Amino acid sequence: MREEDTIEIRDKSKQLAIIDIALASKEREAPEYIQLDQKNKKFKFVRIPKFEEVPYPIVMEPNLVIEYYSR
Repeated sequence: MREEDTIEIRDKSKQLAIIDIALASKEREAPEYIQLDQKNKKFKFVRIPKFEEVPYPIVMEPNLVIEYYSR
């Protein structure tokens, strides 16, 4: 993905209840590097996120990966 890319849910899928439920869910807010147009069901990638902004499920240590592959 590049900055300013837009993702839109297909017209056929916009009618699915699961899409409305997911958009209405407050379980996870859209990060500030993604702009959400809930009415039109479009998402715009505003900018490339910083490493610490991406919600990984585990603690990532990229320096260890770089060290491993530099051998």
